[in-house]
Amino acid sequence: MKKLSFLFVALILVLSIGVLSACSSSSNGEKDDTSKSNTSQEDTSSTKSDTSKQPINIVAAEDFYGEVAEAVGGDYVKVTSIIDKPSVDPHDFEPTANTSKTVNDAQLLIYNGIGYDNWMDKLISSSSEASDKTVIRVGDDLLNKKEGDNEHLWYMPDTMPTLASALADKLSELDPDHADYYKQQVEKYKETIQPLEDLVSKLKQKTPKKVETTEPVFDYMIQALNYEVDNEKFSMAIEEETDPAPADLAQMKNDLKNKKVAFFVQNTQVESPVVKQFSSLAKDNNIPIVEVTETLPEGKDYVQWMTDELKQVEKAQAK
Repeated sequence: MKKLSFLFVALILVLSIGVLSACSSSSNGEKDDTSKSNTSQEDTSSTKSDTSKQPINIVAAEDFYGEVAEAVGGDYVKVTSIIDKPSVDPHDFEPTANTSKTVNDAQLLIYNGIGYDNWMDKLISSSSEASDKTVIRVGDDLLNKKEGDNEHLWYMPDTMPTLASALADKLSELDPDHADYYKQQVEKYKETIQPLEDLVSKLKQKTPKKVETTEPVFDYMIQALNYEVDNEKFSMAIEEETDPAPADLAQMKNDLKNKKVAFFVQNTQVESPVVKQFSSLAKDNNIPIVEVTETLPEGKDYVQWMTDELKQVEKAQAK
């Protein structure tokens, strides 16, 4: 009996140790699973945190300004340009409901200003988020221009680098963590347009020379090259779609027939019998014709656009 009792007690002890060991193992397993679960939740939370910061939403009225925004903002912006086809005239543009939504959703807005695209003023003022938006009006805010001045500001060589610097400042305010990045992007952008600035310097005349134009689209570049428009009243009449005065017509005819101008600048996006007549007269008298456009041509960037037109001036100077 004693021997059996002893065996029975020993058996009970073995079984007890096994149960305790199993409980311990189970407890540790639960802790490991909990630890893994917490780690998984932390990883998910971290991933959500990394992807929750959306790029800054920028809307530009004109695509050549949107191009600058893309260059400066780089990886941290999303840029939408409203006027992005050469056939669309910014003067006559009629915003749609979709345009209104695009502007309303923007954090930063860029447009020409000084009356060129005043439909943007209306869209911004009617936005429910108007007070929260950062706005850059290129003419009013950066170039000290006012309504009534020549609106074609992108033909000023200083406009794009000035806009790039202003954009870096505004983006740094909206996204301080990447301020250094935006500054670096400005310097890269300025390097890309340096060849254009070099070409302007090369073509600049030592003494002013006269030219004629069909519209004042190219006038800022004409001034930068040290040329002078001889018949501004004619070009203003064409732009405003009114009939030029007889005296202005006579002056244009005289300038071209007697070769008093270095070249004739024609905006190829405007067709009229009067423009066609004087374009033919310029050709007949071997006056070089420099063809320009008001909007960015299809398939070209800003530097290519400006360079192509300046190369025409260079060719005219060689005659």
